[in-house]
Amino acid sequence: MNGDLDETNNTVRSLSITTLQKQQINRRRAFFHDDIIVDNNKNMSTNDENISTNNEENPTNKVFKRKVVSFSAMPFEKKVADVSDCLRYMQEGSDLLKIRSYARQFRRLYKLNDVLTAINWYPSAKKPSKAMITINSIKEVRLGKTTERLREHAQQYENESVFSIIYTIDTNEYASLDLVASNTDEANIWVTGLSCLIADHGNPLTSADLEDRQQMRDRWLHDAFAVGLSSSSGHSEQINSGEYRMLTGKNTIEEDEAIRLLCDCGISEEKAKVRLQEIQTKKPEDVRRFFSTEELVDIFKKLSTRPEIYHLLVRYSQNRDFLSTQDLTLFLEAEQGMSKITRDKCTQIIQEFEPSTEAKLLGHLGIDGFTNYLLSAECDIFNPSYRSISQDMDHPLNHYFIASSYHTFLLADQLKGPSSVDGFIHALMRGCRCLDLHCFDGSDGQPLIHNGTLTSRISLAEALECINNYAFETSNYPLILCMELHCCISQQERVAQLLVEIFGEKLSVNHLSLSNDETLPSPNDLRGKIIIKSKKLTPCALKEINQEYGEITDDEDCYEDNKRRSKKELNHNKKYRKLSRVFSDLVCLLRSTLFEDFTNAFNEQQLDQVCTFSENAGLRLATTDAEEFITYNKRFISRVIPGTWRVDSSNLNPQDFWNSFSVLNLKENLRATSHAQEKLAMNYQTAGKFMDIYIGRFLTNGGCGYILKPSYLRPNKTTIANNRLTNNFYSSNTPQILHIKVISALHLPRPEQAELKANSVDPYVVVQIFGVPRDCDEARTKTIYHNCENPQFNDTFEFEIAFPELALVRFVVLDDDSLDYDFIGQYTLPFECIQPGYRHIHLYNIGGDLISNAYLFVHIVINSKSLAVKPRRTLSRYRHSITRRKLRIASFRPVYYKQIDDLFKSVIQPLETAFEYRHGVEQSLSELNERCGLPGISNVKQCVRKIASRLQKGNLNGAVVIRNQSNVPIFEYSTTLPELSRQSIIALEEVTNRCRALVENGNSMYQKLCNVRTEISELSQDIPKLLETNGLRGKKFTKAIDNFSYNLALLHGQTDLLNKAKHDASITIQQIFEAAETTHLLIPSTS
Repeated sequence: MNGDLDETNNTVRSLSITTLQKQQINRRRAFFHDDIIVDNNKNMSTNDENISTNNEENPTNKVFKRKVVSFSAMPFEKKVADVSDCLRYMQEGSDLLKIRSYARQFRRLYKLNDVLTAINWYPSAKKPSKAMITINSIKEVRLGKTTERLREHAQQYENESVFSIIYTIDTNEYASLDLVASNTDEANIWVTGLSCLIADHGNPLTSADLEDRQQMRDRWLHDAFAVGLSSSSGHSEQINSGEYRMLTGKNTIEEDEAIRLLCDCGISEEKAKVRLQEIQTKKPEDVRRFFSTEELVDIFKKLSTRPEIYHLLVRYSQNRDFLSTQDLTLFLEAEQGMSKITRDKCTQIIQEFEPSTEAKLLGHLGIDGFTNYLLSAECDIFNPSYRSISQDMDHPLNHYFIASSYHTFLLADQLKGPSSVDGFIHALMRGCRCLDLHCFDGSDGQPLIHNGTLTSRISLAEALECINNYAFETSNYPLILCMELHCCISQQERVAQLLVEIFGEKLSVNHLSLSNDETLPSPNDLRGKIIIKSKKLTPCALKEINQEYGEITDDEDCYEDNKRRSKKELNHNKKYRKLSRVFSDLVCLLRSTLFEDFTNAFNEQQLDQVCTFSENAGLRLATTDAEEFITYNKRFISRVIPGTWRVDSSNLNPQDFWNSFSVLNLKENLRATSHAQEKLAMNYQTAGKFMDIYIGRFLTNGGCGYILKPSYLRPNKTTIANNRLTNNFYSSNTPQILHIKVISALHLPRPEQAELKANSVDPYVVVQIFGVPRDCDEARTKTIYHNCENPQFNDTFEFEIAFPELALVRFVVLDDDSLDYDFIGQYTLPFECIQPGYRHIHLYNIGGDLISNAYLFVHIVINSKSLAVKPRRTLSRYRHSITRRKLRIASFRPVYYKQIDDLFKSVIQPLETAFEYRHGVEQSLSELNERCGLPGISNVKQCVRKIASRLQKGNLNGAVVIRNQSNVPIFEYSTTLPELSRQSIIALEEVTNRCRALVENGNSMYQKLCNVRTEISELSQDIPKLLETNGLRGKKFTKAIDNFSYNLALLHGQTDLLNKAKHDASITIQQIFEAAETTHLLIPSTS
């Protein structure tokens, strides 16, 4: 089978469509043949095979998953528009694999019988009466690996293709039938169909019930088509019943009119024509060009209903094809991560997005309204709270990343490309806050801007006027102009004159006199101001007699590897040039200087001096002098520009310069180093992956162009030996696990720049993580052949993010059928801006513009990396692993000073106890998911909803209630519960007890840790003297300093983890209350 797939992938472009379909059918038959016996130890999934082919750059050097055929994209698969389609599919039968606890697994044909009362399978050694499960005996249907048998024996199968049927046998004991479907669509069909069948055990589903489910939608569509016909005929919108019957009668709508009506309802003209032609071929010749309203309704439902959204709606509705306000509340809180959803909010959503007037009056959200809502801005993947200023803007300028451009005036390459003011407009409208201008003499006395090569020239006055008009269109925070003057004195004075005349009061002219204790002004202090950054005359030059100009060194500002010289050589070969005093006076806040070395910088450089580094020099310093470079960039603003060899205006990888983490996995800690340049200049005129990353980084904080660095990349007050800032870093973050399910796409265009365009699109999606090296990762979905309208991927990926503050997530859609250019669209955003839940991602083209109606549909879950690791072999090994991890979190190193060592030892017991409480909470949450039959990534609200659903189906409403007693959930029982409900409620009660214990006991532990941390921090100033009095010298002294730095960072990190765990435990208890209130399990307290 794997060999066949390799051959198919190598020759797919040369095969005809017919041959390809035959191969796909043969593979499916081979996979689901009745007589085939599969060894469970053999991996039959092609998803585990890997290839390393991708047209885009792959900086992580990681292999992609092999392309696999999606059966859902095959033309002979049926489109699911309602539950009737699901049941018909089930009655036709499916080849499913039954998972058992031993190695040999059998495939069987499973069918729903004609009267919808039982499931049968063939062939079977059992009697026909025994080879069946009655619908009345089914208690639950679960999608995914939610049983112990599946978790242990179905690891090689995709989670979305596996489902379980929980039923009772003759002895009233519970049993599970664990099955593997051919694809995700088939599994969803069975889960949706069975869920509807078992919704009301006392009232079996009939054909009349199935018809009633769609009546409200059908009435809306009939009305919509009737109004459309009346408007085209000149009738008013108010039509009488006779006209209505005439307009909705059979065979009354001509083909052109039918196409118009379908297009008015959102169906593409091409798809409408194809479907109408299919219907015409089945009609007599004389009525082929006429269609009934019922036919148009059926076409609309088949083309507009997205199966992935319909399955989701049915999962949250109460055996109906619409969501009530209560159903919508459960969906918003359990899936979308929202809290305290009111009935008014749900009503507002229904009124805004539901197209049916009847549904609006009844408070129902049908499949069309639900689809509209999921496509709205409310369900965008980007968290709207980050679309406005969300960070503290009162820090000094050197505490921020600043969006910067390089040679902003260029529109193409660096040698002979055109220059234009459009470059400034383009950069400013994309949030850039630092522009680059090179000024040269003009022939008429007016300075010009160009690159000093064969690039075209533009007037400086024109450029400044443009900048003045657009400077604060997207952001009110300061705009920095990096100006290089290659002009004579007279034209330098003209430059200064233009700056003053055009910018006026916007120009920042307040001179700073910074002492060692002062800081740079903040972005808030400089709102609406334009700052000139350039070379400035020294105080000595200002004292000279000449009033028009002074002399400055004629060295280039940029520090490059190939131009490194000794200080003696620099002094001996110095050249000077003239600088206008008038222009120098305008350089008030940031002034350019040449970087020599770290010793000189730490001793002589002022806070307002900015050094520029080439990308090669920056990478070298970040690698060879990491400690010094970290400290340097915490104190000063630095600027990195692309290398001179990038004559094509290509861009460097910005992530390397935002973090450039050298992550060393030491024995006890995670140590990270970062140089984090504030201003990383990019060629805004060049689109591509690295520009996407750069723009994505600055989407947060309202897109204002300023992003506050993480706390560990900003100066802190903790100093130790030789006044050196401590850089030993211990992450206070629990690694975040990002679960991404790429479900589908919608309306994908063909690659716009492809010269050799194919007739169809074979899309696949690549998910990329950019961040510190340990976080960088990427994965790809399978390829869906010949489907650009609504390809179904249904691939799930999991990424571990250790440093979320620096991580970016990029979604890229590519065409596997393209011969030269495969890019379709992309979207990049910071990890911290992602909204969990079911989200649509609006795609952007290569130029950064939105692609009309092109989306990805994904499901996002973000949770902390669990401490509750399940035992893999034996319980003793599991306990031993937990013990080792508990000891490691308090593994302090000796400082060789008794008072300090005793202080660190005094917190070992609280830290170990805190670890036990944290582990207990996470273990109880994991157990709760298992008892509720939910995936491990589920949240507590989904568990409470599952418990309430079990009680409702068992007619046990009121059998269990939760009372709020002083913000503590108290469980009260009034009857004996079935086993499934009893186990899940006990697990929920255990979660509440664990969370309460953590909150109540965590306060005292946290206070003790804070007290010790404060006491140790006070001693840090005297560490050198204390160690010297103990006779520590040389290497032992240095080791003691490093150990102290490590211990302090470890203590800070663990204290923060405890505080976060307390906060999370409180949120968990609050979520239990909110979910219990929504599901009517909560009753008011009697006190």
